[in-house]
Amino acid sequence: MRIVLFGPPGVGKGTQAELLADRYHLIKFSMGDMLRQEVAVNSSVGRRAEPFLKAGHLVPDNIIFDMVNNFLIEYQNQDILFDGFPRNLNQARTLEQSLAQLSQKIDIALELYLPDQEIIKRLENRRYCPSCGRIYNCLTDPPKIKGVCDECGKKLIKREDDQESVIRRRLEVYEQETRPLTEYYKELNVYKKIDASVTKEQIFKKISEIINGYTDKK
Repeated sequence: MRIVLFGPPGVGKGTQAELLADRYHLIKFSMGDMLRQEVAVNSSVGRRAEPFLKAGHLVPDNIIFDMVNNFLIEYQNQDILFDGFPRNLNQARTLEQSLAQLSQKIDIALELYLPDQEIIKRLENRRYCPSCGRIYNCLTDPPKIKGVCDECGKKLIKREDDQESVIRRRLEVYEQETRPLTEYYKELNVYKKIDASVTKEQIFKKISEIINGYTDKK
């Protein structure tokens, strides 16, 4: 089973990816995590990607797909969850071609959806712990003590990219680059839209119903 999970910033993709990977024993592919890992182990892909990462630039697709193809071969006999990847149509088409070479395909494409104003509201109220990395939301998932991490007691901070002007720009990029995946996966008859305005438990229940429905048909 090959699942794509995508959606604009702030809809809870990371949370759902962790829950799904645990429940269904999925191997999770997260572009950022994979790139950092390749750099850390000083692989050939990591050495080629590192200059782009250090400069704050996007890593070219030819480098990315060297990494993706290695990953697909290594885990070809296990179920995979693509978390926030692909990010554009070119990546989606190339991923489908890479999977086809292994006689595989994307089985389910899940898009988490929220209106822009709700996303802005959520992200402006997001805080994280610089020590342990735990993320909170002042509205939906606040710490027990205001401004203090439950785990390690450190003062929570707001990320620089959680300002409204930056959030709006990220949403514009999503609309231009990633939103076309909706129609692409509809054409492949694998697309499912998920309302992300409810609780994380309700979102997970809905996604689980979709996955269970798919596996029951196999």
